[in-house]
Amino acid sequence: MKKFIIWAVGFWVLAGIFIIYPEYKTRNFVDSFITSEDNVEEVIQGISIRKDGAILATLKPTDEQFDELLTALRSWEIKKTSKDKDPNQETYELTIMNDALQYGNFQLSITEDGMMDIRGSEYELVSGSSIEEIVKVAK
Repeated sequence: MKKFIIWAVGFWVLAGIFIIYPEYKTRNFVDSFITSEDNVEEVIQGISIRKDGAILATLKPTDEQFDELLTALRSWEIKKTSKDKDPNQETYELTIMNDALQYGNFQLSITEDGMMDIRGSEYELVSGSSIEEIVKVAK
């Protein structure tokens, strides 16, 4: 009976690890939420950046800075977190017009310190360009 309990506990611990680990591991932003990195230029029709409701920049594929902005987004590595966003941080909204998605646009909010709200879940920017750097590129 003890062996059965040990095996059952071991099984559930391993099952928990295999279920939880993929959710909280570091992953590429573009691959996880937009499309494959190989065809990102084909599916994104534009990117808009807002702060406090005011549009800071709107880029289309024909703009010079568009490729730089895509390169910056490709470099984003994110990780799901249980931390909450700091309300004292400036919050930006990033809207990606994307024909590959079912609803057309992908929206997220991101603070200066790299905390993101994506589809109601909190993510942290682990590596890549900060939102301030992206805004500078977009202007």
